[in-house]
Amino acid sequence: MEDEAIISLYFERSESAIAETDKKYGSLCYSVAESILNSRPDSEECVQDAYMGVWNAIPPSHPNNFRAFILRITRNVSLSRLRKNLAKKRGADIEVSLTELEAVLPDPKIRPEADDSEIGEAVNEFLGSLGAEARVVFMRKYWFFDSVEEIAKRFGFSESKVKSSLFRTREKLRAFLEERGVKV
Repeated sequence: MEDEAIISLYFERSESAIAETDKKYGSLCYSVAESILNSRPDSEECVQDAYMGVWNAIPPSHPNNFRAFILRITRNVSLSRLRKNLAKKRGADIEVSLTELEAVLPDPKIRPEADDSEIGEAVNEFLGSLGAEARVVFMRKYWFFDSVEEIAKRFGFSESKVKSSLFRTREKLRAFLEERGVKV
């Protein structure tokens, strides 16, 4: 079923909207949740919560890119669950990944006036300016939360190449944001 038809089901408040969403994007949503949480039961619960989030958001929202919309909600729900889990026990590559990015992005406690949409657009523009390899490595680390070891294995790189690429890309992102007037 096409995305627009699925969105129409949400607007009609048809329960089949969730079934169609799961049929089309379920495995992708589970993959995103699982890469963040490394727990099948938590991932299943987060995907179900994401579907409920979509149900509550449509209407009034009418996403232009339904796939990105559902994945963003799944990712956010999974990150919330991760934070809850990490509050109980610290660790994991994800916390390291988030800490690495915090060093490059504006701190909302220091700069509460920073506009998230402006920063998001700048980051998207930056990612679009990268070569395919650097962009994919960056996204695998900071969107999907793959470990350096997983990224190296996936692309046939050494771990040091992945670490160097990530470091250079973070530094380029910092400079790019500063050029755009986003103070880090």
